[in-house]
Amino acid sequence: MDPTARSLPLEDVHRLLTGMYDDYLRGDSTAIDDRLAEDVTIFDSAADALVTGLEELAALRRARASAPAAPPPWAWTENSLTVEDLRVREVGDILIATWWLRVDGTDSHGAAISPELSRNTAVLQRRQDGALRIAHLHEDVRQEARPVV
Repeated sequence: MDPTARSLPLEDVHRLLTGMYDDYLRGDSTAIDDRLAEDVTIFDSAADALVTGLEELAALRRARASAPAAPPPWAWTENSLTVEDLRVREVGDILIATWWLRVDGTDSHGAAISPELSRNTAVLQRRQDGALRIAHLHEDVRQEARPVV
């Protein structure tokens, strides 16, 4: 394979998404933001309002961190996020990606839980330097994580 050849859009998008989810597990919001367009729009799975831009995303993160949330019915820890069934198509100068995100975790005793599954859509743009940035992200949780019974 020619090392100077440009990789396929599917490979580029997979690398961006898996990197973003690794950033999330590390709690590195700055690295996540580097993968997003400054004017990104996001339908976050845990918020009703459309998030527009990195400043609103930062405000959403602050609100989550400071909100006195009701205790969850059971506690769990996210251990891995896996991109499954990724599909990418090019439409002009943008890429449209769809995938399922599987979130595996453990309960407060370290036992595996039934995974959370969400379907996702992203619109990505390639910058002049070749780097991809997410311009729009839509998350839709279809199966919430739950204890295995």
